[in-house]
Amino acid sequence: MDYKNFPKFFIYSIIGCLTMPGVLFGPAMVGILVDQANFTESYAGWVMAYGSAGSALALIVISGYIHRINLKKLSYICLSLAVLIDIYCSLSVEPSFSFLALRFAIGVVATIANIAVYTSIASLNNYERGYGLFVMMQYSISGLGLYYLILYSESIGAAGLYQILALLNFLALLLVSQLPNMQSDPSAEESTESEMTVLLSSVALLAIIGFGLHEMSGVSQFTFIERVGVSISIDSQSLSNIMLIASLLGIPGSMVCIILGNKFGLLPPFLFGIFCCLFGMSILLIEKTFMTYALRMCLIGFGWSIALPYIQSHLASIDKKGSALAAGNSFATIGGAAGAALGASLIGLTSDYNMLLQVSVLIYILAVILIILSIKIRGTHHEK
Repeated sequence: MDYKNFPKFFIYSIIGCLTMPGVLFGPAMVGILVDQANFTESYAGWVMAYGSAGSALALIVISGYIHRINLKKLSYICLSLAVLIDIYCSLSVEPSFSFLALRFAIGVVATIANIAVYTSIASLNNYERGYGLFVMMQYSISGLGLYYLILYSESIGAAGLYQILALLNFLALLLVSQLPNMQSDPSAEESTESEMTVLLSSVALLAIIGFGLHEMSGVSQFTFIERVGVSISIDSQSLSNIMLIASLLGIPGSMVCIILGNKFGLLPPFLFGIFCCLFGMSILLIEKTFMTYALRMCLIGFGWSIALPYIQSHLASIDKKGSALAAGNSFATIGGAAGAALGASLIGLTSDYNMLLQVSVLIYILAVILIILSIKIRGTHHEK
């Protein structure tokens, strides 16, 4: 196995993880807002959705200008703002529009550093293994974060949660210097047309939209999965243990990508990962027990960590300069925001977790179909 660039991949992955707490710790954050700050489940879901919407806005703008800006310099400014916003949020945690606006703003600024990580990985050789390592780091940090945030939620409180998020952004700020110097491209004006040609190709469009639906499905379940556990009387200690184990199972899952790379192509490992996810997402529709909940979490933890890096690698292969990757992450973030909003709406209207689970499974199936078509079309083009 080629270990070239792994030290750089490791540092980039740490920065990326520090700037995506909503993705990694979403269920615990929702739980803390509901239990410690008197938010309704629906309003807590909207908090997550507004953060994702801010990220989506930043990404969709950047995807069209990614060759004209210095992401490293911009990351310093944005992460400094993120620290200040999170500190302010810790002092004013309440269900209000101003709080939602602040979470929207944090989504915008934190995402600048996050997309800088994705493009930094794409700029190096064996980038598919870099994305595998990034996903492995996400699951490792998510598992530990969910375990301790859920277990000590009463001690942490809502104010403490946002103080922790401020600390994470501060640590990311200290590490930004490790990113490569991504200077703006002097010929960017001339490359705009070619960028749009890439983004509007059938291969890119199918992958980008599919990635958005993929994340919409996952986030709609993930945002409220801690609440599902509470609804079937699983205690906090057991929930923490399940979240930790499920997240740690993402490590062997992502190791599939790190070890295999593109040895067998994208499709076979991707299909295996999505099979695990579909089975896991469906099992709670059959019966909600401690065992089915634990099995669901473990299957998703393992399967998602296989599928995700191969989706990101496919996007990077379409355009290594990062436009397809930025657009894909934009749609993924839009999907995440829509997923959190969908979950909040369905729970607010029906208080029925089954409805949420059913809708998310249907969305996931559509996402998988679009991504498979994109991979197939790209494979056909390469053969010609």
